[in-house]
Amino acid sequence: MGNIVQRLTFLDYAIVVVYLVVLVIIGYRASFSQKKKDDESLFLANKSLGWASIGFNMWGTNVGPSMLLAFASIGYTTGIVSVNFDWYAFVFLMLLALVFAPRYLAAKVSTMPEFMGNRYGGSTQTILAWYALIKILISWLSLGLFAGGFLVRQILGIPMWQSVIVLVSFAGVFAFMGGLKAIAKVNVFQMILLIAVSLILTVLGVMKVGGLSAVYHSVPSNYWHLIHPANDPKYPWYAILLGYPVSAIAFFCTDQSMVQSVLGAKNLEQGQLGVNFIGWLKILSFPLFILTGILCFILFPPRFRFEIK
Repeated sequence: MGNIVQRLTFLDYAIVVVYLVVLVIIGYRASFSQKKKDDESLFLANKSLGWASIGFNMWGTNVGPSMLLAFASIGYTTGIVSVNFDWYAFVFLMLLALVFAPRYLAAKVSTMPEFMGNRYGGSTQTILAWYALIKILISWLSLGLFAGGFLVRQILGIPMWQSVIVLVSFAGVFAFMGGLKAIAKVNVFQMILLIAVSLILTVLGVMKVGGLSAVYHSVPSNYWHLIHPANDPKYPWYAILLGYPVSAIAFFCTDQSMVQSVLGAKNLEQGQLGVNFIGWLKILSFPLFILTGILCFILFPPRFRFEIK
């Protein structure tokens, strides 16, 4: 970590400051454009989200710091097999757009626990609300803060607890002042920036290695296999084909964090287009995130290299 901090220049810190200022401006404009502070404003963005905001916001929710680190790590150790989790997801995103979203929007609810409560009663709503809260704290917030805090700590050279406080402060202020609309506006900016920066990083990495041909021939051949045999200890084909749908339907079609943006759509058409848009965005996971892990494998090889076949 100290080595990274020592390499940072004034320009690097200036870029970080400009980035934070832009985030504050976008969040401020979105937060104080709200005319009312009720549930529709906080949870549904006044039903004002278009397809681009929905798609970028869902992708931003899905591609958090923990996901970026996970994809790069799997790319480093295994290759492109993890792209199945994003490219296979289009099936379940279409299920959300065509089956689930029409029912959610027709019910005019603010949250998923409310939807289930209207159907099965108040006790079900309470149980699901607590379940969603605990799940977000454990599987989303804790992992996101750890991964994000780890990155901030490396960039700024500050202790982990201070990094986490910085992240929580920014996210908390935006969520409290502007609700879903402010978060969606900020996510659109961040996702466009993420695509641009990740693409530049990938291009620079490929050039550093010596071109796409050098990338292809510098790693084991099984790194380029999307489908692994049944005896593969990590990612057998049947686990991805049959096991992934169970979690994918629960995640993409019913998870509060993912579905929330669709609930804030202007209308059903915009919600469905937004879900379709995130399906296209998921194609980018290979060149932007997984390939960078493979490039790191070539540029910073593990202590014990695999035999290249």
